[in-house]
Amino acid sequence: MSSDALLRHNAFIYDSDDAYVARSVAFLREGLEAGEGCVVGNTRDGIAMMREALGPDADRVSFLDVSFTYTRPAKTLAAYYGAFLEHLRRAPSVRAVADVQVGPTPADWDEWAEYEAITNLTYSHLPVWVLCTYAANGLPDAVLEAVWQTHPEVFTDGWQPSDQFVDPRELVRQLNPEPEPLPELRSFSGGEDLEVFRERLARELVAEQVPGAKALDMLVAGTEVAANAVRHGAGIEEVRVGRADGRFVCEVIDRGTGFDDPVAGYLAPREGTGTGLWVARQLSWRVESFRSPRGFTVRMWL
Repeated sequence: MSSDALLRHNAFIYDSDDAYVARSVAFLREGLEAGEGCVVGNTRDGIAMMREALGPDADRVSFLDVSFTYTRPAKTLAAYYGAFLEHLRRAPSVRAVADVQVGPTPADWDEWAEYEAITNLTYSHLPVWVLCTYAANGLPDAVLEAVWQTHPEVFTDGWQPSDQFVDPRELVRQLNPEPEPLPELRSFSGGEDLEVFRERLARELVAEQVPGAKALDMLVAGTEVAANAVRHGAGIEEVRVGRADGRFVCEVIDRGTGFDDPVAGYLAPREGTGTGLWVARQLSWRVESFRSPRGFTVRMWL
């Protein structure tokens, strides 16, 4: 990969550990020989297998335990982004082998298809070649279809362009229908004073017996979103809080026209871009944005 090239995001569907190791090691060693940084994301057992196969070269590779990074798309994207930037401080480009862990339900499959779609945008400005690997045994057809929809090239007998690739933003829209209303939430006036907002939100978190660390996450995330509403959304119209599906929820509703970007907050902040939604996504289980009769709404789930 030349140092002036930007993101390549490809997939490799393998049918055995031997096939995974052979393709991955060859891919990484080619990068090491070219002076590139190299990253491997896998389970603890997968990392041990790759370390053994790489031998002395393993000392020149960074390893990410996916049991800690594959919890939410926003957290996974941030973890790899940080690893890439660390390597790019001392190397012209980076290669990564990322073994994707797919959950057991259709909701899990959609979540990680969304992650793969957003990957095409999150690192688009970086000289990075990401090879996403999938263990074929037992993969549902829906997951296999998503692999072709989210990767411009897939390795089979060789590199094969995908004729099923879908524009990332369009796919994220398809995977995220309009959120359902939550009439059970209760309202309080947000006002324009962020300190007052935090105090009122803190009282609601205490009333719902949200544990301290989680409550702090919501206070920070909520304040970031509230600040955006004041700065960019013509002010806070209403704040709604409560529990839904067993989770604490906070909605910040503003008076502005909002935005229509389904990946807002997933792309790491760069010069000239805000950090509010990025922070909120890192600290929340899920963040949704939508227009409703009440106003433009950002809903955070804890």
